[in-house]
Formats: sequence, C-alpha cells, structure tokens
Amino acid sequence: MSGVTRLPLHAAALCLPALLVAGCSGAPEEAEPATTVPAAWLDDAAEGWPGSAGHGSSAPVLSGDDCVLTDEVVARGATARTDLSGWGPYGDDASADDAYRYVCEFRGDDLSAQLQLIQAGSPTDAGATVDLFLDQRTTSDQENEASTVQVAGVDVHVNHRWYPGPGYGEATALFHDEDADALVQLEVSSLDEDAFEAYTAQQVADDLMEQLGRA
Repeated sequence: MSGVTRLPLHAAALCLPALLVAGCSGAPEEAEPATTVPAAWLDDAAEGWPGSAGHGSSAPVLSGDDCVLTDEVVARGATARTDLSGWGPYGDDASADDAYRYVCEFRGDDLSAQLQLIQAGSPTDAGATVDLFLDQRTTSDQENEASTVQVAGVDVHVNHRWYPGPGYGEATALFHDEDADALVQLEVSSLDEDAFEAYTAQQVADDLMEQLGRA
C-alpha cells in the first residue's frame, strides 16, 4: 500500500496518519541508530508548518517539493529518493501551531516508503497515537500483527499488515520520543509475500532508527 497510512480515529481524532522517482544504486550508507528524533527534523518541520498548504486542511497536502527531513530513505538494503512531501493536521484543531504532521513519500527501483514526523500537542495525545498503532485489528481485508522491539535501548513499535485479496503487504515502525512529544514513523509498502515474510520486526525498527541516525 502506498500513500498516507490510515489508522482508525478515536473520539479526539488523534490518529497518527492523515487519515506515509528515481532509484539510487550502490551500497546504502551505514549508520548508527539514534535514540531521539533529530532536533533538526523537529525544527525544520515546525518552521514549514504555519505557511504550508496543509495548515488548516482536513488532511496532509502533498506536492513534489523535496522532503525537508532527508533527501533519501534506506530500508531493506535499498535506497529511495523524495517523491512527494507536505504538512497536515494532527488532532482536533487543524490550525494548531503546536500539533501537526509532516509526510514524505519516497520511491526507488526496489523501495516504496514513507516517513511521517508528528509533533503532538501533549504527552496524552502522543500516547493515544501509540495505543492506536498497537491496536490495529485484523479484518477480512487486512491482517495486522503488532509488536514492540528494542533498538539501542529504546522501544520501537512495529506493525506488519498483509492484504490477502491483492496479495501484498507493508511493514511500519513507530518511535515515540517522549521528551519531545514527537513521533516518527517509517512505512515500507508494496511488499510481495517473500519480501514481507523476510522483513522482520527487528529489521523494520532498525531501519527507522538508523534513518534517524543519518540526520
């Protein structure tokens, strides 16, 4: 599944997503995993939010602008570059200055991925987003399996989602930086059955935290 990930909304509308094309060759850059959301990511996302097209909208507004967080994403040993990016609301108030999301889509020859950076308005809101992520239910249309693993001593939440009808899946890692009231999510989509089975929760989490470490 490509595009912005969708999770069910609860009463306060605190769902994490809105609702996360040239390939690069050569070996991806190695990186040590981070244990916090990079300060530069938080600053750049905050600076762009008030004047963005998504400010006050009901969903993220994406364009072909480069991602302000990073030019490329590395996952599953492959690299992809920015395709789309933009800001959108988070929570009840679509015009709140202190609560928003920033979404970047990436495309490569062997990788389709999305990064989302969420600035939550409060610790309660951020915690509710984590709870929603871990409580994604299996239905007739999708099979969800959530877990929590550790990377460099911090918890990273992972969900594997399989769509049995079309026969493809996606793997998503979510990290909550409690000190910053921020969350960051990496979604790797369009996985065939073999790739989906091989991409373990630990690998998904490692890919997210190593991406943070490249900042």
